[in-house]
Amino acid sequence: MVLFAGGTGFLSYSQSTGIPLKDAYNNGNVVITQNTSAGTVPHQVVVANNGRDPIKVQAGDVLTANSSQNLVVAENKSVPVNSSEMIYAYCLDPSTQAIVGSKLKANGTASNAIQQVIASSNIHDQTNATNAQLEIWILTSGVNFNIYNGEPVALVNAQKINYTTLRQMISNAKSSLASQFNVKVDNIKNINQSSTQNSDGIKGVYHWFKSMIGMG
Repeated sequence: MVLFAGGTGFLSYSQSTGIPLKDAYNNGNVVITQNTSAGTVPHQVVVANNGRDPIKVQAGDVLTANSSQNLVVAENKSVPVNSSEMIYAYCLDPSTQAIVGSKLKANGTASNAIQQVIASSNIHDQTNATNAQLEIWILTSGVNFNIYNGEPVALVNAQKINYTTLRQMISNAKSSLASQFNVKVDNIKNINQSSTQNSDGIKGVYHWFKSMIGMG
């Protein structure tokens, strides 16, 4: 029942009125700004709507930057006309650190696997959100991604943990991913490759949801 309620909420939101974030960005009607420093989990960005229509921000929207961290939106939110909203987002690339004040581009949609991790996460609980962040890094950069540069270094400092603890957290995240997607840890690398990272990603989540409730 919880899954069905969440799924119907997602479908209802995906069909609600408003301009998709990428369309608003392409039309020059939105400014997206990195609002939190490296190591924050989840990150926050500010979406400013300068257009004539509400903007529909969706979990899974990808935000890219020239020199700062690439992000993936972690929640659904509408941004009214002539207003700004703070949006939560996870990092996509562990090798790069976020830079406060950087401008971001709306650039497609994350893979179905990443969207599923986001849907299962709790952005308001740091432990849960940190586990989701680690799972996303594993999906994007492999099970043995470098923890000694970029965002992982900043995360260690921000959360005041040591690398032994971080390695254990990553090990737990690997096991969680393997269980969630019913694969062996060695095959986690194939999960993200089997799903698209373009504007068809939302459709992929819709078909995944249908299959989970026996409709597809």
